[in-house]
Amino acid sequence: MSFKNNGTRLKTEKIAYSLFYVFSALTLSMAIFAREMVVFLKPFVVISLCFLYVVKAKKINYLVLLTMLLIMISEILTMKDFSKHFVGITIFLSIHYILDIVLLFKSLQKIRIRLKKIFTAQLIITMILIIYVVLSVAELIMPIPSVGENKVFLNVLIICFVLFIGCCYYIYLNSRTIVSYSLMVTASCFLISNILTALDKLYVSVEVFTIMSNLLQISGEFFLIKFFIEQHKLMPNGEDYF
Repeated sequence: MSFKNNGTRLKTEKIAYSLFYVFSALTLSMAIFAREMVVFLKPFVVISLCFLYVVKAKKINYLVLLTMLLIMISEILTMKDFSKHFVGITIFLSIHYILDIVLLFKSLQKIRIRLKKIFTAQLIITMILIIYVVLSVAELIMPIPSVGENKVFLNVLIICFVLFIGCCYYIYLNSRTIVSYSLMVTASCFLISNILTALDKLYVSVEVFTIMSNLLQISGEFFLIKFFIEQHKLMPNGEDYF
């Protein structure tokens, strides 16, 4: 999809942003006042982000749109009945993170993967803490039948998610453009929102968990799309990469 007229393109971008802000505000409002309505509004947040990507991306990669579709499906299933659709949710999210890693491979190639950059104190400590938190939450919800009976799917999801987080932080720590900040924010938002969602749906339901998880999911999705729009601007951090 191309917008040859600059004025038309800018107007379309403005519409895309407006739709995103409106549906985000409505979703968060419903998360506070009418939780049962969130399932009807939140898909439009994802659709508006897809529209924003199509409008702003220099070159459209339809794999990005597929990943957003997977997010939307998993969110709908989560809001309908997390326990009942646990297997489906873990499958859709696992595929989503795998596709995200595939999409990030272009950036990993650009900054190059080097062992001395992987085994740095900053990255190792960060990943150890993340893995510890994720495994602690998994252990907490494991006794629940819908989880314990399908722990293979949960384990696959954890592996895919941790690899995705690792890729995000590796790119962030080894690039020198502001573009990579979007990935860092995305990884952080997804990490916290996934933990809050699991605790809210499977352990203890707290209203603030629902509100925060929705806010963080929307923020994470926005910054992920922002990164994919600006991915071509990513630059390695230091001349030793060339």
